[in-house]
Amino acid sequence: MITPFRRNWSPKELFNTLTPAMFAAEPSAVRARWDKLWPDLYTEYDARYLKQELVARDLIASDEAAAFFNAWAVDEERHTDGFIRIIELVANGSERTLRERLEARSHDFGLIVEHLKDEFSVMVMIAFDEMCTCRAYAAEKPFYDALGNNTFHHWLREIIADEAVHSMNAVNVIRSRYRDRIGQVGTILDNLIRAADTLRYSGTFVLDYFGAVYSTELLADSRLATMRNIAKPLTV
Repeated sequence: MITPFRRNWSPKELFNTLTPAMFAAEPSAVRARWDKLWPDLYTEYDARYLKQELVARDLIASDEAAAFFNAWAVDEERHTDGFIRIIELVANGSERTLRERLEARSHDFGLIVEHLKDEFSVMVMIAFDEMCTCRAYAAEKPFYDALGNNTFHHWLREIIADEAVHSMNAVNVIRSRYRDRIGQVGTILDNLIRAADTLRYSGTFVLDYFGAVYSTELLADSRLATMRNIAKPLTV
């Protein structure tokens, strides 16, 4: 059985020398930071609900996929913790209030049920989604530059690397378990991209392609990269 590649780093350790006083700003700047960071936080947090939904629908069928989702869920919690700490540092947030707001949100998987057909389609969706997020975070470097501390550059590198690993780990499940279905990947990705044009985000983790950074070009490039990765031979 293939096992997911894991990365080991800690947002707590990364940010332990920073304090909110270092990032004080005018109220309008603080609000802009909040508006940018809050969606990043809640979409990462929503990973737990996606995993719960997949378990409830019995869509994690293989040992490889189970190992993937167990490792992935730990990383998504790490990202959640990191974004909470960043909001505390630069946007006048508090962990208690943020977690209360996160827990109060609703989650409607009925809007994406057509994309939750079986383990194969889910793994293709995850491979693509993580590739999109990887590229979207890379495009956010100017925001973190403006905060004025190199620690945020380190954060961005770590989280981008995690998303890239998630995409490749999902790809490896596909190449290991579903070589006979790789010809279906393009159609699945095209359906996801079409859905992104009309769906509103409803707390599902996937298909969270809102905001200017998720351009038509980014989605197309992410589709191409995912297709190329899946087409490569699996090496163990």
